[in-house]
Amino acid sequence: MTGAGDLREVIEFQTRTEADDGFGNVVTGPFATVWAAPARIQILRGTETVMAGRLDGKQTVAISIRWQPEVATITSAAWRAVNGRTGTIYNIRSIEPDERRAFVNILVESGVTT
Repeated sequence: MTGAGDLREVIEFQTRTEADDGFGNVVTGPFATVWAAPARIQILRGTETVMAGRLDGKQTVAISIRWQPEVATITSAAWRAVNGRTGTIYNIRSIEPDERRAFVNILVESGVTT
């Protein structure tokens, strides 16, 4: 069970911005932080998939945050999570709210291309 004292990291949720290229075309720009939340980061160990990913240079991590309405804005794989302290970039794989909607568990991977 995750408690308030376990939320020691700050995770920023980012998506690409849209910009005008000067000729009237909309192009995708750099990633920008949309919102941030205190989080618990837990490195996953032991499963065959996680161990195989480590051989490829990937690290699978579970991020736990408190439920908030902004979680519903993460609707596609175009979003990413960034550790605000270390700068580690994570690709979001799945989002699972708990039964009571008190916390949300987000499965992410680092070491993969965005």
